[in-house]
Amino acid sequence: MRITAACLVAALIVPGAGTAPACAQEVKDSPARVLSLSECLAIALENNRSRPVSRFNVEIAEAQLQQALSSYWPRLDAKAVLTRMDESPNFIFPQTSIGLPGFTLPVPPPVGPLPIPPQTVAVPDQNIKVMDRDNGLYSLSLAYPLYTGGMRPAIVKQAESGLAAAKQEVRRTDLQVAYDVKRFYYGAVLARKLRVIASDALDRMQVTLDLTESLYKGGSTKVKKTDYLRNKTTVEALRSTFAQLKGTERLAMAALTNAMGIPWDAEIDVADSDIPYRPYEGDLRKFVAGAYAFNPDWKALEEGIRAAEGRLDEKRAGHLPRIALVGNLSHIENSYNKGLVTPENVNSWTAGIAMELPIFHGFRTAGEIREARARLEKLRQEKILLQEGIALQVKDVFLRMARSREQRKAMETAARTAEENRDLNERAYREELVETEDVIEAQLIESFMKAGNEKTLYDHAEAQARLELVVGTQIEAVLR
Repeated sequence: MRITAACLVAALIVPGAGTAPACAQEVKDSPARVLSLSECLAIALENNRSRPVSRFNVEIAEAQLQQALSSYWPRLDAKAVLTRMDESPNFIFPQTSIGLPGFTLPVPPPVGPLPIPPQTVAVPDQNIKVMDRDNGLYSLSLAYPLYTGGMRPAIVKQAESGLAAAKQEVRRTDLQVAYDVKRFYYGAVLARKLRVIASDALDRMQVTLDLTESLYKGGSTKVKKTDYLRNKTTVEALRSTFAQLKGTERLAMAALTNAMGIPWDAEIDVADSDIPYRPYEGDLRKFVAGAYAFNPDWKALEEGIRAAEGRLDEKRAGHLPRIALVGNLSHIENSYNKGLVTPENVNSWTAGIAMELPIFHGFRTAGEIREARARLEKLRQEKILLQEGIALQVKDVFLRMARSREQRKAMETAARTAEENRDLNERAYREELVETEDVIEAQLIESFMKAGNEKTLYDHAEAQARLELVVGTQIEAVLR
């Protein structure tokens, strides 16, 4: 059992935050898992929660394409209907009369021919049973479209473009995940480097403070109490900065953990001790051309335009006829074999060609065509805007990389010079050849220059990761 730093700070700073025993908790000494950048990327691509969303979008698009392709297959439907009526249906033949013409009935002599006069025979109403009240109807129908006016290929074209756009969204998600992981990984390395720089500065400043105190109390004529107080103030300020940088390092690790999609309480550490510096001397036009070739947003918009063209073709098909081959096979199951369910009627089939020609729908089709054409033109205009936007993004990142290269050269030289200057001032201070403020200033300047040099390395690495996000692939692929 030991008291955590957070609880101790809360007890010291916040009144009533609790005593040390109340904050005491058992801390497990579990070593942090050290991960390289490639390992972090692999874990993020496996665990990041935004990737399944994109994959399900692809699955949805594949199902929609399958639905669109189904129109090229015949449609076969089986149907079975079993019914029971309250009573057997019948047909009443109304009363009628039949007129018989007169004729002569031949009778042999001596009677001779017997004349029969015309007469009328009355036929009463007749109740005729049509079928039994229990009836079963089974049918098999076929429909195969022969001509749809271009509607089928237009729908398939839209579905194919939707699938391609969904795959580009998956690429966009993967690129964003990779960019976030690289940014937070290098940020964690930078935070650790700054914390180390602050720790070294604090140690040197503490040594200088001890030397100042010994000189001040030893009766030095050049080192006064104000120098000691100034030095002590700087030490405490550095101590505060060091504590802040330690917190920043933990926050950077937490951000990396979140980007990787692993539990928030997982203990990890970065394997790299330095931010890599890999300058690229590429042509800006080549990077812009690479963005048009690999950028997922650009590819997705192209597929959107292709889908809009397919939708326009679909609406244009509304003016054209649709022709289909149709057929039907049916069987009636009934215990009665007369009336409507004679042996000739219980089994039947039909085959033919059906045509549907739209004549007038209140100008609806014309309005749909106009809407589809406007949407297509809108996407084409957005493509022009995106073209300019991608070029500007690539140019911005390219200039940032060039700026960070120039800054690194200057900051690297400044850091070496500041280190040499600090060393000279410290040695001169021991001989009381320089003022206390000169030593403090030299030590602080060295820390600032080293921190600035690490920041330029981070800016360059982050700009490279950003360029890969905008272009849509690794920089090496564009340079090749």
